[in-house]
Amino acid sequence: MSGFFGRFNPATLFAKSQEQLPIVRREQVKMLYESFWQPMFASIACALLLVFLMWPVIPHGVLIGWLSAMLGVMLLRLVLVMKFHRRVASVQSKHYWLGWFAVGAFAAGVTWGAAGTFLFFADHYEYQAALSVVMAGIGAGAVATLSSVWGVAALFLIPAILPLLLQYLFMGTPVSLFLSIMMTLFLALTLVVSRRLSLLITDNVRLRVEGSERESILRESRSRYRSIFHSAPLGILHFNGDGRVLDCNDKFLDIIGGRRGGVIGLDLCRDLADDNVMNAVTSALREGSGYYEGDYVSLHSGRMIPLRGFFNGIRDGNGEITSGVAVIEDFTERKRAEETIHHQAYYDPLTNLPNRRFLLDRLGTAYRAYQQSGERGVVLFLDLDRFKAVNDTLGHAMGDRLLREVAQRLTGLLRQGDVAARLSGDEFVVLVTGLPACVDRANQAAMALARRFLNALSTPYELAGRTLRVTPSIGMALFPEGSKDADDLLKHADTAMYQAKTQGRSRVCCYQPSMQLEVERRLALESDLRRAIEQNRLSLHYQPQVDAEGGIVGVEALLRWNHETRGGVSPAEFIPLAEESGLIIELGEWVLREACQCLQRLDADRLPRLSINVSPRHFSEPDFVACIERAVSGARIAPERLMLELTEGVLIDHLQDAVNKMQELKRIGVGLAIDDFGVGYSSLSYLRRLPLDELKIDRSFVQDLDDTNDAAIVQTIIAISQHLALDVVAEGVETDQQLTLLIASGCSRFQGYYFHRPMSLSALGEVLLAPHC
Repeated sequence: MSGFFGRFNPATLFAKSQEQLPIVRREQVKMLYESFWQPMFASIACALLLVFLMWPVIPHGVLIGWLSAMLGVMLLRLVLVMKFHRRVASVQSKHYWLGWFAVGAFAAGVTWGAAGTFLFFADHYEYQAALSVVMAGIGAGAVATLSSVWGVAALFLIPAILPLLLQYLFMGTPVSLFLSIMMTLFLALTLVVSRRLSLLITDNVRLRVEGSERESILRESRSRYRSIFHSAPLGILHFNGDGRVLDCNDKFLDIIGGRRGGVIGLDLCRDLADDNVMNAVTSALREGSGYYEGDYVSLHSGRMIPLRGFFNGIRDGNGEITSGVAVIEDFTERKRAEETIHHQAYYDPLTNLPNRRFLLDRLGTAYRAYQQSGERGVVLFLDLDRFKAVNDTLGHAMGDRLLREVAQRLTGLLRQGDVAARLSGDEFVVLVTGLPACVDRANQAAMALARRFLNALSTPYELAGRTLRVTPSIGMALFPEGSKDADDLLKHADTAMYQAKTQGRSRVCCYQPSMQLEVERRLALESDLRRAIEQNRLSLHYQPQVDAEGGIVGVEALLRWNHETRGGVSPAEFIPLAEESGLIIELGEWVLREACQCLQRLDADRLPRLSINVSPRHFSEPDFVACIERAVSGARIAPERLMLELTEGVLIDHLQDAVNKMQELKRIGVGLAIDDFGVGYSSLSYLRRLPLDELKIDRSFVQDLDDTNDAAIVQTIIAISQHLALDVVAEGVETDQQLTLLIASGCSRFQGYYFHRPMSLSALGEVLLAPHC
């Protein structure tokens, strides 16, 4: 029962009937208007015939008046019908057309009913019989032409037949009463017949509407099927029970590169060159489903296409497979996307070398294989020496070009099976396999390969019209001995590379277990430095700067760290460590606060200015200027007493940004100096653009003033400073001879052990109070 009501739901049928009702009513009204012409002519003919018959016995005025009324009603109905036929279908469907037609039918019925009243001749039965026959014919015609809408038929029949019926009734004779009864039966019969005919017509119209709707739905379904079939984003193939192609869509033809005529009729079970595809078709026709995935060579275009096909059997009502359908997907783009994703996941976008992920995967495979086979390999960890200076002075774009050139050189040195990868920054790793099983021979072969890489990468680079000399430091670790896994092996090679750097760079070091101790020492030192910053265990020492007469014109604050167990730690050791770990920013802010407090304690007469060194990393921070402004305003000191010493590295990369930041610092009022001037790549090219107050000659030039070249450089720097109205300070003055040469060259400010060593704040206070100050 549930299945039956699921298919034949009364509520659904009623709703559908209600939806069809306006359409059925519209068709019924259309039938009324279309069937008007025949009854109109018949009615006119009957009216003329009746007037002709009654002419001898009925007054002519009555006959002419009745006929005129009849023709007038017909004329008005004719006008209504003509207007209806001139209207478009959307207007013909309006409700008022049925109302006006019903009014016309009623008027016509009343007119014919008037004939039963005014044309009834009581004394002559033959005239009564003629009138009755005409009225019966008119009623029968009305049943035939007006029954599409039963209400309209009733509006015509009742006023048309009823007056004649009453005439017979009022005569009172037995015959007239009999005739009255007969007319009553005739009227009832015509109404019943009209009602039944109306229902039949309504059902017929409804069936036609439903048939038309079904046909429309079928056409729409076929159209939608064809549209979906041919517009589907996947190839679709329809084949019969023998495997012969019956139809295919346009996408399938696009995929295989063929024509419809060459595909229709193709036997998929015999004509194809690929057995896997034929097996998939056979499986679908036998078992109901089949699948294919692979590179398919098209019979029509000859090209290889990566395809995936789903084959399904089509069953009849008895469950027998009679034909099949296949959905074909061309995943060329997907395969290309997968390759792109794989490349992005496993390759470095800058150098196109494998990345860390690829390297660890390959290294892990080689490590496990060599543990079983007894063969050996080596990992070479390469880091470019002073690469940061290239980035700082020539910009990141030049640094990227250098990295790409290094990658090309590495690739050119690889043997088959070797892998070169870029880990990050300027760090590269080369995995070499297939070394001799003997440890000594493997070590010799690995060292020879490492030196080949060292020599190749040390050759000068010609980039953008510049000659760059960059060397690598290389750490080497053999495997599988001495390491637990691939990560451990990579760590050992990294440790050996750092050892190569500490030994002077541009060399190869083979990993030794003792090297791990040095790495652990550096990690411990970094941890101690972090704790020293948190616990305020650092201090500032101050080295005075003097004029030619020895008078103190300023001091430079120098950072010192007295470790609780190691004693004094050299800034040359912990400052680079702070740069690497990011602690340099905290150190820079601490130095800034301490320097401002020193200026706050010592008035300007005693200490005109104090210089502090600014790390490039600290200078590049977005809030660096705000940090300086807060420190100066918080200490309530004159900003011009604070001098910031910058290295050339902070100026070359993104020069305009550096200039803008320096101009903001000048707006605050602090002084700006270039420290270690003359050791960079292009010192003079940007000097005129910077809002500087001072240049500091690097101590390396001062130490070698007896060399004519260094002396010439110092004299040039002093001349440029004077031309640009900049103060110049010579660092590292240690002898009377150096002082004499500097004064002779025009230098007026000096700093070095010849005058003062770095001292504590209390000692500085005593020096400032000494008589020569």
